[in-house]
Amino acid sequence: ALEMHAGDASVADFGCTAIAYLACDSDSRCEQLMRAGAAARIVAALEMHAENASVAEGGCAVIASLARGSDGQCEQLMRAGAAARIVAALEMHAGNADVAGVGCAAIANLAVGSDGRCEQLMRSGAAARVVAALEMHAENVAVARGGCAAIAYLGRGSDGRCEQLMRAGAATRIVATMVAHAGHAGVADRGCKAITVLVRESDGRRDTFKAMGAEELVGALAQRHSGDACVQEAAEAALDTMRLRLGR
Repeated sequence: ALEMHAGDASVADFGCTAIAYLACDSDSRCEQLMRAGAAARIVAALEMHAENASVAEGGCAVIASLARGSDGQCEQLMRAGAAARIVAALEMHAGNADVAGVGCAAIANLAVGSDGRCEQLMRSGAAARVVAALEMHAENVAVARGGCAAIAYLGRGSDGRCEQLMRAGAATRIVATMVAHAGHAGVADRGCKAITVLVRESDGRRDTFKAMGAEELVGALAQRHSGDACVQEAAEAALDTMRLRLGR
């Protein structure tokens, strides 16, 4: 249907939504959808109906779900052009919190475990769009979770990508997001992980976060979420990294 009625925005909308539901929490269904050509059709729908917010939300949600599967599925999505279409959707619908939430989640899921995909996402402009989403939708929990996760995965293992993220304003947005959602354990966890990634291997980035009060903030969040093992582990790693001076 998505291929036959490619020019019909309502079909694209319902088709993306249907695939998103089918892909949710099932590796086997995701694999079957990928074999059926879902990656190419979703990316095509996002391109053809770029101005339609419902298609943008549904398409990014599908990519986020499909990208939770195997590394091979992520590579298929990237070859189909997912990176450019997600970033374009985030830019075109910058004021839409729902698009921002699933767009950031899609970037985070595609970025997991692959320097190559991270580099491609960064070249497509992911850093600026994720930071902008965190700023524009500062009160939205889904955007907060997805945005902090995206920053953590994009920066992991690369000093250059960390510097790009910092130049885009990631430090300010992470700290502000953690303050705004101090009561949400998922945001605290992802924010701490993002800080750990960005601070590691750089005294300069470490000092930037410390000047923003990140060390005290992480300590306070660790106390507030004392019963959450994930937050405790993430906070401990962030604090350890912020206290370690490397001499460079």
